[in-house]
Amino acid sequence: MNKIRSLYNIVYNRLGPTKNKWTLEKLIYGNMQGYKANHGYEFDIYQPDLFTEKIQWYKLFYQFPEMAELVDKYLFKEYIEKRLGKGYTIPLYGSWTNIHSLENEWGNLPEEFVLKSNVQSDGKYIKFIQNKSQMDFHEIKKELKQWLKVRNTLINSYCRAYYQATPRIIAEKYEKGIGNQLYDYKIFCFNGEPTYVYVASDRFISDDHNISFYDLDWNMLNVKYGNHKNEFVKKPTYFNEMLNIAKKLSVDFPFIRVDFFETSEQLYVAELTLYPGGGLVEYNPVSFNKQLGDMFILPKQQES
Repeated sequence: MNKIRSLYNIVYNRLGPTKNKWTLEKLIYGNMQGYKANHGYEFDIYQPDLFTEKIQWYKLFYQFPEMAELVDKYLFKEYIEKRLGKGYTIPLYGSWTNIHSLENEWGNLPEEFVLKSNVQSDGKYIKFIQNKSQMDFHEIKKELKQWLKVRNTLINSYCRAYYQATPRIIAEKYEKGIGNQLYDYKIFCFNGEPTYVYVASDRFISDDHNISFYDLDWNMLNVKYGNHKNEFVKKPTYFNEMLNIAKKLSVDFPFIRVDFFETSEQLYVAELTLYPGGGLVEYNPVSFNKQLGDMFILPKQQES
């Protein structure tokens, strides 16, 4: 991961975004360099085959008016409400585009809550606040400022969708059920059809946390994702409802991943993901990467 981040910084310094927007040629260059650093080879961006290759194409060429609502965890809540109704996303306490505003409202937040970046997907951009009165806001102030830098989003993603999003810090309700079990259920959908599920568990505890794949009958697949462990996790209580919701939310997309959390009493849509892992993490065996790629029918390339 350090090698990848170093490469991204080199590419950034070499290209440098203008007004937070790079040309298509520069985005292609950054994507391909990042892909080669992770997978060890280059490919023709206009003739992708594997799933991870098609994700690079998707990042560069797939566009639609509501892209910001999908990649922005703040706007995402409104997007889900319009399609499913109220109560399907974790309750929001507030959002801030600068640290000064957050600091002014810090005293109004409850004792327990979760802070997140609205445009970053890495677990390090999530903070569980469980004893606010016993902590000093200034201890995390410097780190939170980094969350708001557009530069970091560009370096980490090369995804054009993020240019439409305004970096924010959001505060959400701390759900004890989620905090205790730490299961994240992610359903791969192609053209409105759920196909496979993967479960991430203990992802805030260990870098090599468990990621295990399942078919829709909850048979565990012999698939490894990067260097992560793959241990069996039991089927979630609300799995059938997850599939129904995933089908409804994915109908308009060639590919999208629909993520869920569940507590003993509640199911939440956690996130909609167009670019899992940025297409930079290996799926082993390669035949699974190929299988996903075959299901991923790319639309006609749109004008830049």
